[in-house]
Amino acid sequence: MGEANDPSDDPGKNLPTPRVLFLATFFPRPLNMLLGPWALAQAQALRRHIPDFRVISLTPLVPKLLARSPGSRAYAYTPAEHRFGQLDVAYPRWLLYPIPPFKQWAFPAPQRQLRLGWWSAASGLRRHIRQARPDVIFAHHTAVNGYVARRIQEEFGIPYVITDHDFQEVTYCERFPARKALFAEIYRHASAVVAVSGRMEADMRRIFPGVPAFTVHNGIDPLPAACWTTPRPAELVGRKIIFSAGMFYQRKGIPLLVEAFGKIADRHPDALLRIAGDGAERPQIEAAIRNARVEQRVQLLGKVAHEVVLQEMVWSDAFALIGWDEPFATVFIEAMGAGKPIVCANDGGITDVVRDGVHGRTVAPKSLDAAVEALDAILDDDSGRLRMGAAAKALVAEKLTWDANAVAMLALFRQAAAKPRGVVG
Repeated sequence: MGEANDPSDDPGKNLPTPRVLFLATFFPRPLNMLLGPWALAQAQALRRHIPDFRVISLTPLVPKLLARSPGSRAYAYTPAEHRFGQLDVAYPRWLLYPIPPFKQWAFPAPQRQLRLGWWSAASGLRRHIRQARPDVIFAHHTAVNGYVARRIQEEFGIPYVITDHDFQEVTYCERFPARKALFAEIYRHASAVVAVSGRMEADMRRIFPGVPAFTVHNGIDPLPAACWTTPRPAELVGRKIIFSAGMFYQRKGIPLLVEAFGKIADRHPDALLRIAGDGAERPQIEAAIRNARVEQRVQLLGKVAHEVVLQEMVWSDAFALIGWDEPFATVFIEAMGAGKPIVCANDGGITDVVRDGVHGRTVAPKSLDAAVEALDAILDDDSGRLRMGAAAKALVAEKLTWDANAVAMLALFRQAAAKPRGVVG
């Protein structure tokens, strides 16, 4: 982490804890709790450290009469406000839709879509700002909520801190001049820009010299107690289980994982590969299962609730997700928190903290041979799996909790609030 993430270096540590307003669009709704559960967990940890911490999750305006799909109904029937424990969340509507084809159309040059979104939501946002009187705005994703934070700063002078979560959201600025211009303007006025991994921070500093960038890793909360006391189902007893979870799209590399498992399945007749998730690449994954002739050894669990994913992690012997360009996926931390070694690509942000052979196995991205070798080694070495799983669990407990993340973020919020209004950067 950068020096500013150390609370002992926080120039505002003797000041009152600032009031913080969190802008997060990738955030659960009462009818869709699978949308960004990690963002909710982060917000709840921040609420534990910041008494006056509120969330605004701008939500696409979908008339109830037009809501046909589960996703559109989740938007249409989202209440104006909801309370998750002690956390207050407001869901103002706006005319911005993070779905194909709008998302792809807007990505190279988001300005037009964001201006429309701001125009449609500004009056409601102003009411929330006047009511909450925040000292700092915290925004997830520059090209959505960072834009809103900048517009709020222009009107109210409130400083803001941004976290970006995806390599491509930053690096594609090199390909698209309009996108780069948007990011440059928002970064220039930010009190801090947070990356979730060292690689992302390096990209920010390379593409945007002078950006006030820092790395603050994501975290998890302790797994629910029930996960540890619920025994494996009878059909899983005596099996070696490799578990995987993620959305089914190309970058996740799930067909490659299936192919690698197929290469070593005969050597490990007691092994199963269980995969939770769904998405556009499901046909390719099903084809990979057929081609590898492992229909009885690979189980697609579908899109399941977050608590089911956590339970599967505890039941498993190892977790494998070998997709490339993973920024700092919380799914790896959850598996490690469950005491499991992980198999991951060595270009991901998680390798900031995960050491090959200590907490699991890291493999070259898109390499079938490397994936085969890693899975074979994980299944072969019973004592090594237990040793690496214990080391992974200890690492999470020491460094990778949402409360640790909240302490680092609070230091940045205090620094932002300690500056005179209008002084940024």
